[in-house]
This record gives sequence, C-alpha cells and structure tokens, in this order.
Amino acid sequence: MQQADGKKAEAAERDAMVLMQLVLDACPVPTRMSTIAGETLYRNPASKALYGDRTLIDDYYVEPEDRQALVGVLLEKGCIDDFRVRQYDANDNIFWGSISARLIDFQGRSVIVSNATNITDMIVAQDQTRQANERLADGIESLAEGFALYDKDDRLVLANSQYRKMHSVSADVLVPGVNWFDFLRVTAQRNQFPISRDRIDDWLVERAKDRREFRQQEFQHSDGGWFFVSNCPTREGGFVVTRIDITERKRAELAAKEADELLRRVLEACPASIQMTRVDDGRVLYRSPASQELLGDVERAFDSYINPLHRKQFVERLLREGAVDDFETQLKRKDGQPCWCSISAKLIDFHGEQVIVSHTYDLSDRIEMQQQLERQRETLHQNEKLSALGGLLAGVAHELNNPLSVVLGMSLTLKETASDTKTIERADKISKAAERCARIVKTFLAMARQQPTRTSNVAIDDIVTAATEVVGYSIKSSDIKLALELESDLPAIWADPDQLSQVLINLLVNAEHALHDWDGQRQITVSTCRHAESGNIVVKVADSGPGVSEEILPRIFEPFFTTKEVGAGTGIGLSFCHRIVQSHQGTIRVETTEGGGSTFVVSLPASDQVPDRAETDASEPSRSTGRFCLVVDDEKDVGELIAEILTRDGFTVFIARSGKEAVAQLKQRPFDVILSDLRMPDMDGRRLYNHVSDYHPAEVGRLAFLTGDTISPDAQVFLRATKRPYLEKPVKPFELRMFVSKLVDRGG
Repeated sequence: MQQADGKKAEAAERDAMVLMQLVLDACPVPTRMSTIAGETLYRNPASKALYGDRTLIDDYYVEPEDRQALVGVLLEKGCIDDFRVRQYDANDNIFWGSISARLIDFQGRSVIVSNATNITDMIVAQDQTRQANERLADGIESLAEGFALYDKDDRLVLANSQYRKMHSVSADVLVPGVNWFDFLRVTAQRNQFPISRDRIDDWLVERAKDRREFRQQEFQHSDGGWFFVSNCPTREGGFVVTRIDITERKRAELAAKEADELLRRVLEACPASIQMTRVDDGRVLYRSPASQELLGDVERAFDSYINPLHRKQFVERLLREGAVDDFETQLKRKDGQPCWCSISAKLIDFHGEQVIVSHTYDLSDRIEMQQQLERQRETLHQNEKLSALGGLLAGVAHELNNPLSVVLGMSLTLKETASDTKTIERADKISKAAERCARIVKTFLAMARQQPTRTSNVAIDDIVTAATEVVGYSIKSSDIKLALELESDLPAIWADPDQLSQVLINLLVNAEHALHDWDGQRQITVSTCRHAESGNIVVKVADSGPGVSEEILPRIFEPFFTTKEVGAGTGIGLSFCHRIVQSHQGTIRVETTEGGGSTFVVSLPASDQVPDRAETDASEPSRSTGRFCLVVDDEKDVGELIAEILTRDGFTVFIARSGKEAVAQLKQRPFDVILSDLRMPDMDGRRLYNHVSDYHPAEVGRLAFLTGDTISPDAQVFLRATKRPYLEKPVKPFELRMFVSKLVDRGG
C-alpha cells in the first residue's frame, strides 16, 4: 500500500514538473535560473529569443559590474524588483532591461530565478515625455506674458518669471502649493492693488468669479502700471492666468486722448482759418473760429467765392491730384468785402466719404509785405555786402592783435623801466596810441563777433570814447565837427559794453550821413548827464542837420525802414539800437525839428549791482619766484614780450614756438603755468590742450590761452567746452600779471 502511494506521488511530481515546464516554455516573459556564479541552469524560449545562445549571465550585461550589484542586493535582501540595466540582445544590440529576481534553494544550493523585460520603448517614451515637459516649461518661461497654472483646489502648480516679476511686491509667497485666495489677499494687504483694507474681502469675492470661466480684464497696480489679465479654466477643473503689461499702451491711449483734446483746443484757439467741407455740395462740416471770423457763418463753401467757377476748378484739381497748395482766389469776407486768399487743402476719408480739409490764408498782409519787401530788396543786398565787409574788417583787426601786443607791451615796459623823463614821456605817448588802437580793434571785434550778452558795471564815458574812436576819423574827414560834453563822476551802468558801443556807433554814423549834403552848420555833439528825477544816465547824440520829417518820424524805429536811397544804408540801424536799449531796461527816442537837427536820447538806469572783486581789486599781483612758466606762441616777438613780463615777476620762463615744441618741453619738466596761443602752425592750441589732457592731466588746470582768435565760432565753442581761462590780445603787462596771478591762485 505504501509502495503504491509512493508511486502515485512520484507520478504526480513528474506531472507537475512537466506542467511547470510547459508553463515556463509558453511564458512570453524571458525567465531563467542561474547559479550565483552565473552558470545558466534553465532558460525558457523567450529568454533564448531575447539573449540568443549566450550561456554565461555576465555576457548579457553591457557593464558587468551591474550584475555584481544585482547579486549583491539578492544576497543581502533575497529579492529585487525592476533592476534597470543595459544588456545585449541576441543580435548584440543594446537595450534597456528591467530585471526582477529571487534567491531560492534548489537541490541544496542557492540559485537565482529571474525574469527580464525589454523596457527600451518605455525609457524612450519617458525621455520624450521629460523633454516635452522641459520644452513646455522653457516655452512658458520664455513668454513675454506672465503665466500661472492653478489646480482644481486653487493651488499654484507653476508660474513663470514674468508672472513673478509682475507680482514683485508679493513674489516671496508665490510658491507652488500656495492658495490663490491667500496669495491675492497678500497682494491686497501689501498695496499691490489700489484697494482699501476694509474692502479686501469684498474684492476677493469679486475675484472668485474670475477663475472658473473665461474672462479678460484690465487691472491697475498702485504704482500706476496697467495689466491685461486673462483667466481660462482647464479640463481638470483648475485655471490658467496670463498677464500682459499694457502700461505703455495705456499711456499711449491717454496720450492719444490728451492729443485729441489738445487738437480740439488748438483748433479752437488756432488763428489759422481751417474748414472741413463736402466735395459734392460744399456743405461746411467744421469751421474753426478763425474761419468763421474771416468768412462768416456760411453753410456752403460756394457762398464764399467771388467767382463760383474758381471753386469748381479748385475741386477738380483736388480730385485729380489729392492735394492743392496755395490756390489763390478772391473770397468774401464776413462783412461781404472781397479779399485775395490762398487755399491749401487735402482730400481725406471721413466716415466713409471723401471730404476736403482746407486752410485759408488771407493774403492782404502778404501782398502788402511783398510790396514792402520789394522796396527793401536792394537794402538787404547792401546789408549783405556790409556784413561781408564787417567780417573782412574783423579778420584784419585780428591780424593786428599780435603786433599791437608787442607795441603796447614794450611801450608800457619801457615806461616802467626807463629812468629819464624824456624816454618816459615818449613811451607814454606810444602806449597811449597803442591802447587807442587796441580799443578800436576790440570794438571792431565786438561788432563782428556774435556772442551772448556779457553784462558788467561799465562807465558810460568809456563806451562813448570807444565809439568815437571808431568813427571819429570818418566824421572829422567829412568836415564835420565832433564835440564831447561828458559829465564827470557819473555812476556806472549795468550793461554789455560791446552792444552799447554798437548803438552809439550806429547813431554817430546816422548823424554823419544826415550832414553829408547839409549846407548849414555841420556839427555832431555827444553829451552825457544824469537825469535829475529818475536818476538814469542819459546819452544824447545831436546833429545840426535837416532833422526828421513828420511823415517818417512814427516809423523811424521800425525794422527795415530807411530814409536813405537804395544802396546807401542798411535799414537795420535804429531798430537794432531800439532792441538793444530795451534789453538794457532803457529807452531811446528822437527829438527833431525840420531844419533844426535831430537829437537821439538814450536813457539807461544806473547800476545797482555790487562790483565784482575782480573789478575793484587793482592791487599789484604777488611775485612768483621759483615757479616755471611755459609760453607757447608762434610769434617770436609776442612770446619774448610775455616771457620778459613774467620773468620780472619772478617766473622762470620757457618759450615754445609751436605746439610740438611745447610737447617736447612738457616731457622734460612740469610747469606751474602754461600760456598758449590758439592759432599756430603744426600743432595749434586745441591739439595741445588734448595732448596735455591725455598725457599730462595734472597740468590741465595750469593751462590758459592768450589769443586774438576769439571771433571765430569754432574758437568760441572750444573755449566754452574746455572752460579754460583766456585773455584776448593785445595784452597789457598789468592785465597779463593779474591773469597769471589768478591762474596760480586757483591752483594752476
């Protein structure tokens, strides 16, 4: 009986083994049994199909140490699941395998039972999904708009940097997982939005409506920024928020609105006559107040034309060309009187129809002006010639500066150093004559140059003297007596001496012209005094000529008005004088009687300005023993004169005849003072300044200019740009010493 039972058990075991063999052979999952050393004890057909004829397990692995790691885990834990390694298939292709294994006891020894799954497609799909997610994240991050995604529980999933930037005030709480309402409450509490604290809850209730339906709104932040916000629900029950900064658009809209309002106001206030009319029937759609004032309140454009045919020609030309400029015709004024007008117009589209926008200009004043300009054409031509002559004269005057500097400097030096009386008297005469020439030259230059007004306390006698020195010879050579009656000890006036000198020169020249063909007494008298009541300083230029007729007296100060024949005057003298005197808070008028001469009276207020220290401080400059000075001037005599004057003040002076020589001197030693001319050959003063700035920056503050070239615009621009002090030639020794002393005192 027992033997029979044993036989049955053996048969059942054999059947079970056969069944297991059939199951394993039919299993589609590669399954094998191997020793720990790697010897294969069993493998099913699926394993053979995957790995081929390899018998050693190590041959399956791309990296053999991966199997060692798997065995180590099995020995430690007894099992392993989803161990991912790279392996070779039957065709030696590498694939990703997922291995699950168990350590079991078989016939008295430990063996490994494992199965493998080819998960290459899954790995590739996961990589593709990850890359797609990364691309999506990069795309969201690169958006110019702010982007945020919230889940069905109103919690933040992700937000790009633009969204955080737009919520910079509350960006610290904008982290994944934060509730949308909690975040909005923080923004309101931190005053990101213009909401009062007692309305925050109501505001949140209103915002709750935004998130579950598509909605677009505009919001303004407390800092003035505007944002266009879109809310869009997602399929999972969450929502997406996008924000666009529309601050510039809002500003543009506001600017456009303001521009429209401004245009309306401009049109209402514009003195130009502007109309909008229909093409076909001429009905007026809009007229500016100026148009109504000119043409009256007419309903149709036809009614304004003296000759209706002209309106037809005007419209035909406009339709053909699209625009018309300066179409001249006669129109009816508001009072019914005819007047010549110029019409410029364009066709525009307005509410789907073509209309005419036109500007009408009353030509009455222009016609009168053209007639007047015809009379003044020759006068203006003469003015151009005089301007050219003035420029030439200024150039000649500039060329006189260098020799005048030598004559003036040497005569004053001789006067200071001579011991005998006769020599001193002769030197004094030379210096006075040179100073007179220098004053005339400076007056010419002041008349020729164009520069901003430079006011200071000046004596009226000095201005009269400068003017008479310029035109005195011409007056006397015309057999006209010139008399000066100057009151002594008059207060100074606050004025630009150059401009007032030009006023007096103009008045003296006019007086001389008035006496050219006069047979009676020929005398010009210049007098100064102080008005007893107003305290003003009064200058009178009187001539004994024929006087000014009553017909032209009211127009004598008008621009371009002249009594001289064509080619004999500029037509700008008296209007120019009037403008300058008015800018000095003064007045100018004329007193005249026919046959009894004319007197031009200029009244200027006495100065209430405190004199600058530079104006009153006439103390002798201190000696500069032990200091080094570099004089740069291409005129040998001028350079030696400056050197002689400064040497007597204790300077050690070096002379350079050009900018290049000055550069060589600067390489050898530092200088306490550098005095340079502007206009020189090879390297001029401008290039020397640039060299000192680049290579000797410590000595830029010690550089100044002695020049007679301040008349040219480029010289004026250069001197203003560098802000370096300068002294105009011709130079007096005392002026030079004071100039250098101030330069040294400023730390030069």
